[in-house]
Amino acid sequence: MPRSRSWVPMQYIRKLLLTLIFTASLSFGLAAAADHIRSLQVEAFSVGQANWGHWGPRPDLYSSWNSHTNRLIPVYTFGATLESYRGTKSPYRNRNRLLEIYGRVPEGTLNPEANYFDNTQIYDLQRRAVKAGKKYIFLVIFDGMDWHTTRSASIYNSRGKIYQSGRGTGLSFQDYTGTVTDYGYMVTAPHNNGTAPNPDTQTISSAGGTASGGYHSILGGAAPWDRPLRPLYLTGTLPGWPHPYTDSAAAATAMTCGTKTYNKAINMTVYGTATTPLARLLQSKYGFATGVVTSVPISHATPACAYANNVTRQDSTTWPGCPTWRRLG
Repeated sequence: MPRSRSWVPMQYIRKLLLTLIFTASLSFGLAAAADHIRSLQVEAFSVGQANWGHWGPRPDLYSSWNSHTNRLIPVYTFGATLESYRGTKSPYRNRNRLLEIYGRVPEGTLNPEANYFDNTQIYDLQRRAVKAGKKYIFLVIFDGMDWHTTRSASIYNSRGKIYQSGRGTGLSFQDYTGTVTDYGYMVTAPHNNGTAPNPDTQTISSAGGTASGGYHSILGGAAPWDRPLRPLYLTGTLPGWPHPYTDSAAAATAMTCGTKTYNKAINMTVYGTATTPLARLLQSKYGFATGVVTSVPISHATPACAYANNVTRQDSTTWPGCPTWRRLG
């Protein structure tokens, strides 16, 4: 026998759908209203300030961090340790090592008690992994995620478990114990700011720039959780101490090539000559399969440093020496 079918008039279906949409919207609104932290942030953004806190050196503005800064940046490792880079082995305790990194000893940068290391040593960490026979090497860069951001997310995720220093707990990468893991923090200062690149000729002028990089731990803090003595120092605007902060290009070049360079440079030396990023080296010399996964266009400064060379990040349509790539999906 044929199966009987039931039907519902269309006007009732419309009413049902409208009811479901209204209920879902109401539920979302109630959930948002119950999120006290979200409500505080929305209000602070709308009026531009908050009596409960501020993000950056200006108490009169809720957020005055609108770019990179000179703050020390956390590093989490999995499958390797940072023992060869921090503490007594920190390059910031050693005049000769600073000469190797910066080509000089930046004022206020030599620190006999430094526990931090340099972002160029992330490159060395990856090279050591290759020599140790590691099969898979991942460099994950959270552009803009510093210690305070991580701590805030951890407190929220763990529903109020607060820590005041160190690695912390509460997020998956903080708590993971499936392999040897370590935590430290690095200086991200560029070699200089003010070098003038010419994208048409792929040359530079004013090598050495107008402001030299470095890091003063007393002014900026000896650890990421320290309150800086002079907050404006971290923004490169403290009179008398113009250590520039990095941009994404110089910071990524340090980690992919092990080279301290000028702001805007995509895998170039301070003299404007191209360097080979690790991914291309591993591909050509060791037969590695390499790739880049990015949440922004692949020609942006951070992902571009995985494969390309250019005197300036602003020339995002032309990448001299760039291997052919295709968009997936």
